[in-house]
Parts: sequence; structure tokens; C-alpha cells
Amino acid sequence: DGEIISHKYKLHLPQRSAVCVTIKPLNIGQVEGKSCPWLSVDTALYILKENETQENLQLVSFTEQQNKEMFGWKGELGSGVYWLLPFTTGCRLKKVFLFSFSFSSLLSFVLLHSASLLPSFSTENFDMKKNELTRQGFMDLNLMEANDREGDPSDLWVTLLSLGYNKALEMTEACPFVIDIYAERCKPRIKALYLEAGSWQLNRAICKAVLNKGEAKVMDG
Repeated sequence: DGEIISHKYKLHLPQRSAVCVTIKPLNIGQVEGKSCPWLSVDTALYILKENETQENLQLVSFTEQQNKEMFGWKGELGSGVYWLLPFTTGCRLKKVFLFSFSFSSLLSFVLLHSASLLPSFSTENFDMKKNELTRQGFMDLNLMEANDREGDPSDLWVTLLSLGYNKALEMTEACPFVIDIYAERCKPRIKALYLEAGSWQLNRAICKAVLNKGEAKVMDG
């Protein structure tokens, strides 16, 4: 329904520091000579400060500085917890399905269950860490699915289509991305949270950002 499905992120700063935050589409490798459509996808991060509870989030800013496909923000942040909410207009993605996530070394159960990638599986056969699939566990899981049912690829196609690939194995309905954070006076910690379709927090942050940057104008009538 035109909604963005993405992880949210929590950023913890142990002390006040100058901070630089960037987000850019991830080039996961294409056949040489072919264009990479996701490099044209616009990505952004909304930065919100957590005040006591996650329901009380205050908009700090968003990544409006641009360098080619990278968008960033630089400024001073006090110590505390911040939320990073990824955003894209989706203009370069297909209308059917928008799905955006950052592939880190751990892939949570939330991704598997919420996207309905597999009906059921036993965790005993796959590499786990802190009750989450590791990258190797995720690869082994897909390899098992590819070899299952005597070579019938139908289940594997369900997985690939859910991750935004089309039948030509082109990623047209998703945009992998990379978030980089640099703090001058401390070591920031970032953690990927649950996947969510749409977000009242994101909607409110977008509206607030527009109001902060916009100007009131009298219209006839």
C-alpha cells in the first residue's frame, strides 16, 4: 500500500559530541556493464531524541546534505538515546512492494516471520547468536531451501520475491542501504530494532521537518 517496511535503529551516545550521520544505497554487485538501479534510489534518515520513553521522541533533524547518492547530517548531539528512521520516497522502486533493510551480520527472526519467508524451520540446524540467525545461518537456510523438494525452486522464489527481486534476479522492489556514524569525542553504539510497515513516528517526523523548513503563504480564497 505504498508503505515503507524497514528496520528502526537506536543510537546511544555516551557523551556530548560532534556527530556525522550518513546513509547511502548499497551496491551489492551487478554484472559488469549493467547499471545499478538502486544507486538512484533516494534514501534519508530522520534523527529523533528519546526523552524518557519511546513514545516521546523529539525531531532533531534529517539527512538533507547530499553528496552524489549519499545523504548526511552533521551537528552537535548531547549524550543519550536517539532513534534513526530510514526513509525513501520510493520513486525509483516498483509500486507493488516497498521493502528496505540493512543487512548486518545478524538477521533477526522478525525478518523471517514478518515477511513469511518460510512456513517453519528448526533453529538447531543453523548458526545462531543471541537467538538470531547469523549471516552464515541465513546463507545455510537459503541453501537448504534451494536444495529442498528435489530441485523444485518454487519455495526459493517466494523468498527472493519477498526480498524485492524479480524473476530476472534484479532488485527492483527493495533498496539495501548503509548507515555510517562518526562521533568526535566518543564511540557511538547503534542497534537495529524490529521491522515495521509504516510508522506514526516517521509520519510525524516528516510533517515536523516540512513545517520547520517551510514558510506560510497566503492563498486566494
